[in-house]
Amino acid sequence: MSAIKSLLPPKISVSGVTGASGSTAALSDLYSKLPKGPAPKVQPQGFFGRYYARYIATSSPAPILHVTLAIGFISYAFNYHFHLKHHKTKEHH
Repeated sequence: MSAIKSLLPPKISVSGVTGASGSTAALSDLYSKLPKGPAPKVQPQGFFGRYYARYIATSSPAPILHVTLAIGFISYAFNYHFHLKHHKTKEHH
């Protein structure tokens, strides 16, 4: 026991933790209250959590398609808006 005490820093090497009488009951009480078995699986929360769990975590190629389509729709919307703005001020070309 003295060999273990020399390896532990002074604040951790308390006699109650390293094997003094009565500490085993406290430690067994502590460990008996801990949950047993595997941890429950956490369900993803929110849009980005579900998206990450469905596409990114599974290494799916779908996010590449989603980004491509989003850029296409956004650029079309900008082009449509500015094209209509152009027709308000000038005659049709």
